[in-house]
Order: sequence, then structure tokens, then C-alpha cells
Amino acid sequence: MRMTGKRFAALMPALAAALVFALALPAAAAETGGFSDVEKDAWYAEAVRFCREKGLMSGVSDTQFEPEGTLTRAQLAAILWRQEGSPVVNYLMRFSDVPDGEWYTEAVRWAASERLVNGYGSGLFGGGDAVTQEQLALIFRRFTEADVTGEMPGFTGDAVPATRAQAAAALMACARRHETAPAPEEGRILIAYFSNTGNTENIAGHLAEILGADTWEITAETAYSAADLNYNDSNSRANREQNDPDARPAISGSIADMGRYDVVFLGYPIWWGQAPRIVSTFLEGYDLAGKTIVPFCTSGSSGIGTSAEALHGLTDSAEWLDGGRFSGGASRGEVEEWVNGLGLTVRKESAAMEGDADVLHITIDDTALTASLEDNSSAAALRELLAEGPVTIDMQDYAGMEKVGALGAELPENNEDVTTRAGDLILYQGDRFVIYYAPNTWSLTRLGRIEGVSAEELRELLGGGDVRVTLSLGQ
Repeated sequence: MRMTGKRFAALMPALAAALVFALALPAAAAETGGFSDVEKDAWYAEAVRFCREKGLMSGVSDTQFEPEGTLTRAQLAAILWRQEGSPVVNYLMRFSDVPDGEWYTEAVRWAASERLVNGYGSGLFGGGDAVTQEQLALIFRRFTEADVTGEMPGFTGDAVPATRAQAAAALMACARRHETAPAPEEGRILIAYFSNTGNTENIAGHLAEILGADTWEITAETAYSAADLNYNDSNSRANREQNDPDARPAISGSIADMGRYDVVFLGYPIWWGQAPRIVSTFLEGYDLAGKTIVPFCTSGSSGIGTSAEALHGLTDSAEWLDGGRFSGGASRGEVEEWVNGLGLTVRKESAAMEGDADVLHITIDDTALTASLEDNSSAAALRELLAEGPVTIDMQDYAGMEKVGALGAELPENNEDVTTRAGDLILYQGDRFVIYYAPNTWSLTRLGRIEGVSAEELRELLGGGDVRVTLSLGQ
């Protein structure tokens, strides 16, 4: 979750209700007149008037705002939680002082899962403690992706209680940030790919990490079997399709909003010197006019050559760049060198590039690696665990494809059918941390992915025996 101007504006009524409830105010703000305890020339007077007029914040009575009053940590969590629509989250509650069933329990659970608030360590949240200036600044920065406290007179950001006046000023700054915010930026990048053996998927994964792009796998409605791909059988499915220029194998699913993408990287293996016909199905299924298409292929010997040229005619209203050909095991470095030579001006949006995103550090013996983390409650719980300090895991090899070890804590699961790639970080059975260095298909929970290391390098690093791995967070 990151708070956008559009979401803030759309949910203003919910925020107003949240503030009234969470602060347990005895009366609504006066509909006429001001608060007697707010001088008209006070630095926060405009913010108080703004919040009252917009329905963002009430006084403690019809005539009293209590600008020097404070908020508790539980109250602030409830304000933000209800503003977001009181979402239900599957997140392991680690705070011993937040019992089930309290008015703030689910709010704290949500705020912790979103990394808006942290505990004090030793399993304590401190819900009844006053929110400090330091905490207010940090929470609103995480909530709005902007500093909304920096220009408040006398606001030092220290560990002293924040006031209701300061909270009102922060809320006004959020709303005005929305009013002056530019329209949402389009121009995102999509990596669309068809991969039957995992080779093209490997390249697509590198591209997604390098460019911070979205990915979408082109999946056949009827999967290809080994017999379907038998080159020596002239009547095999692939032979029949490739020999028929009009063949259009059906695709499972579709992209909901192709319009938001300006650049599409299109990946496929080479079949009989050409792109599989299912790639033609994809190209003809969307309006790609005005978009930039960058083809890439995987092949043991054939270049991209005529395969890309044959596709141009299907979308002649798009701009096609020269494509690239890779072996299935190409490293991220090889792919990045090709991308850098394309001359594209792109907007990178990977989680690892966000200003406040944690980076997972993984140390294996004397080798330090970094990984990006998933956006789910499992990874959020791992962040919370590591916020208390590094975790060292003794890991054993399993089936020549993974290293696995006990995490020492139970995390919430978000299982889905996963086909792993080398570098994938997985949670298994809620308390096992797994690093994959070879493919496997199972119902698993994704935690993240190691960046910038090839499958061969990772296999060599992990070796065949037991390893000791240390996990830690960095900013």
C-alpha cells in the first residue's frame, strides 16, 4: 500500500469517520463559528479550519479543538486503517500487548503489515503511548510518500509527543498534495513472454528486475506436451501450427489494461526458425498502435532474424526496435548490457528502487547478496521479524534444487501454484526458509528474489552441502 492523491480524495469521508471514532470525540465540530481555543493567527489555524471544513477532523467539543492534545499510537493506527476501508489482513500479530478483539487490534495488525508502524522490540507495540513527532513524520511519509511535516513551525521530529494541531497540519498537507499532484504517469513497461521450458521466462525475469517492469506470461489454453513439440513427427501439434501461417492457438486469460503500457518487451523461443504462432495470437489480440515493441528470443543457435520481421506486419502501427537473442541461461549482466544499448528512456519502478523500501541482505559464508521482497503479508512478517535483528539459518540441500532451513518463527502463508526460478526465496509450511537454485513446481509462498546472480553462480555458491545463511534488513 502507498497512499496516492486519488485514493486520499476518494476516501475523505471514511477518514473523517475514522478520526471521530478513533479519537473518541464527544461531539462533532461546530457547523458555524470557530474553536475558541484556536487563535485566528495561530500557525495551525488554517489547518484546523481546513480539516473542519473538509470533514477530516473534529474538535473535542463544539467549541474546543484542543490543539495541544495528543494522539495515541493505537488511535493513529485506527485513523489510517479506517481511512483505507478497514481491510482484513492475514498477518501474524507479534505484539504481546495487543490482545484480540480490541477496537484497535485489526488496525494495528494492518498498520504493521503495511510497515506504517513498528513496535518497540521485545514484542511490545505501546498502543496507549502518545505518538511522537518522530513517529508522526515517519508514518505520514510512509503513508503519502512525501514529507508533510517539514515546514511546521517548531516541529523538530524528535521523540516528543505530537499534538492534534500537528496532526491536522499533516492531514491538510496530504489533501493539498492531492490537489496539486500531476495526473498519474503512464508509460509503464510490460514484459510479455511465451515460455515452454523456462528459458524465455529466465530472460523475462532479468528484464523485469532491470526495468522494474510488469510481467505477463502468454499461456496456451491447451498446454503443449512433449509429443506436441516432437520435431521429428510431421503431424505433431507444433509442426502443424508452424506450417500454417493462419494458425492462432488460443491464449488463457488476458491483460486487463494494455493501454497503460507504452513499451512492450515480447519474448518467445524459436520454433523451426520462427516465433510460435501463439505469439501472433497475442499481437492480434490487443491494440498496440503507437507502442514500442522490443522483441527478444531464446535459442541454442538461431538468431532472432526473420522471426521478428515476420511479426512486424501483425502490428505495423507500432514502433519495433531491433530484437535480441539469448541462450536460456543468459546472465542478468548480458541482458542488462543489451537493454542499455537500446537507447530507451524508461521509468524504472522496481521495489528495490523505492526510497523507503527495505532491501533484504543475504550473507552466505563471505558472500553478500541482496534481494527484493514480495508485496504480501508473508514478506511483511519477515520484515517485522528482521526488524528485531539478523536471523541466521542452518540450511540443508534438498533434491538438488533448493536449500531449506528452519526460520525459527511462524509466518503467514500466501500459497499459490509456483514454478520457481533460481534465486526465488520461498516460505514453506509457514516456518521454513527456502532458496531455490533450480526449477520446481508446487504450492508455495513467495517471499522475494535474489538479484543479479545467475543460476550457475547461485548453484556454485550454495554448493552441495549444508550452508549457514544470515538474513538482515538494510535501507
